[in-house]
Amino acid sequence: MSSSNHTVFVCSATGYQGGALARRLREISWNVHATTRNLSSAAAIALKDMGVHLNECDWDNAAALKDSIKGCDKLFLCLMPDWDDPSRELRQCQIILQIAKEAGVKQVVSSTTLGVSQLDANVRVYPGSFMEKHMLNKKAIEKAVEDHGFEYFTFLRPTFFMANFLKPKVKRYSEICDHRRWTTAMTNETQLPILDHVDIAKFAVAAFQDPVTFYGRAIGLASDQMRVQEILDLLGEAAGQPGSIRAIFLTDEETEAQDDGTSFASTHKVLRTASDYVDLDLLRAIAPLTTFKDFLKREKEAVKQTYT
Repeated sequence: MSSSNHTVFVCSATGYQGGALARRLREISWNVHATTRNLSSAAAIALKDMGVHLNECDWDNAAALKDSIKGCDKLFLCLMPDWDDPSRELRQCQIILQIAKEAGVKQVVSSTTLGVSQLDANVRVYPGSFMEKHMLNKKAIEKAVEDHGFEYFTFLRPTFFMANFLKPKVKRYSEICDHRRWTTAMTNETQLPILDHVDIAKFAVAAFQDPVTFYGRAIGLASDQMRVQEILDLLGEAAGQPGSIRAIFLTDEETEAQDDGTSFASTHKVLRTASDYVDLDLLRAIAPLTTFKDFLKREKEAVKQTYT
């Protein structure tokens, strides 16, 4: 492992966000510690090959987490929601933060959701919906970070992921690849901010390298922004099937009929205003952003596999 002045414990290192950050940190010769539930997985092997120190455990295993976080001075906090046990994410957060604090971690960069910005602005979300629970959970995580009294902290608030249009994430939006349509409560004029997960790593590294400048900031993250049909048109072109994917926009009446808190109608109504909480000019001043067109070029094999 290359020596460096900084060692970062990266949550979700085998996932999209954590994996991209681990690679970027190793590129600048910072040390990276992480955990995985399976040391034999392809993602874990790739991390070990690049010099990441890995322990096999989950985030409920406090003893193993202590061993992993020992010697780290920075933490990237990125936790996954458990829809069967909504309280688990916050419990795991508290465990990790307490261990990090006791281990001498000085700085935390936490990836939450743009929904926290919208929640703070009183954007209407269906009461009791999975979207409201998700937003409240992430807001509670941010408060927990603040309450633990770390020397520096920064919140990154991602918006809709570009990877949601590709396998395996597209499973949540299977209508797009299975039926070549996207039924949504967004409107034809909605400007949807979309985010390349690789760009999250750029902002996390910027915050880690300059903790004073980024202290206490909450940054809404996106890489590109355009209307829904424009996104689908680029997707169809990248798949070699121009014009094959169409957006179907629900009327307000149809949206209200579906808006029972369990459908994506609630989510998509929130996405109508997401662009109000992202400043692309500000983001570009911090790091170069990936356009959706460039993302599709980079992920051309995944596009091909998703839209055969």
